[in-house]
Amino acid sequence: MACRNVACATALLLARGARGLAGPVRDRFRERLDDVVRRRRGDLVVVVEDCTDPANAASVARICDAFAVPDLYFVRNRTPPRFDPNGEGLRRLSASATQWVRTTALESPADAHETLRAAGFSSVASVLAQGAVALPAADDVAARSALGLGASSSKLALWLGTESQGLSEESVAGCDACVMIPMVGAVQSLNLAAAAGILVAELARLAGPAPPLDDAAAASLATDLLSQRDAWHTPQRRLRRRT
Repeated sequence: MACRNVACATALLLARGARGLAGPVRDRFRERLDDVVRRRRGDLVVVVEDCTDPANAASVARICDAFAVPDLYFVRNRTPPRFDPNGEGLRRLSASATQWVRTTALESPADAHETLRAAGFSSVASVLAQGAVALPAADDVAARSALGLGASSSKLALWLGTESQGLSEESVAGCDACVMIPMVGAVQSLNLAAAAGILVAELARLAGPAPPLDDAAAASLATDLLSQRDAWHTPQRRLRRRT
């Protein structure tokens, strides 16, 4: 059953997460979390492979937050990670976006594909390839058909590689379709964050309004957001006490 009142799914979690807060402060926190859970979409997630630049990763997290994408996956494959997806550094660089976007590290493309398929997601790779769907779309109907969008049950995972390496063959092979950004400039290249902004915005537009979260999904998301909020604010309080 769709969760028409997000507060009913998160009331106990909010009470626990807001413990120690009273009156107007607690009410404002509850209203904000209710609004975040209500707006998050369950039909779109982002997967980034071999991202080593925390500034780029933080920018992608901010893009996910802006377009109500709840999950950002970091896949490790060819390049050792140089930052902690759940670390304080990324939280600072993302202007606190990672307290509202779940960040998950996965050990391989195979692990990521298995996780996404189990959750009912189809995968699309951002790669220059013959037959790739050009985005922004010139023909919305054709683009939705090629990407399997439009059905109420359609769920899409966007895979992105870095500007220097792109996606690995293993990652692309596990995807169901490919997308690309046509470019006419002299450089013919966009960095990870710029490409993510264009593609996430266009896929969200093509997918249309997000389907409502059911009670279990809303409660799970609220739990994760409360945990990420605590992880964000506790180090900040410690830092302020030291300075």
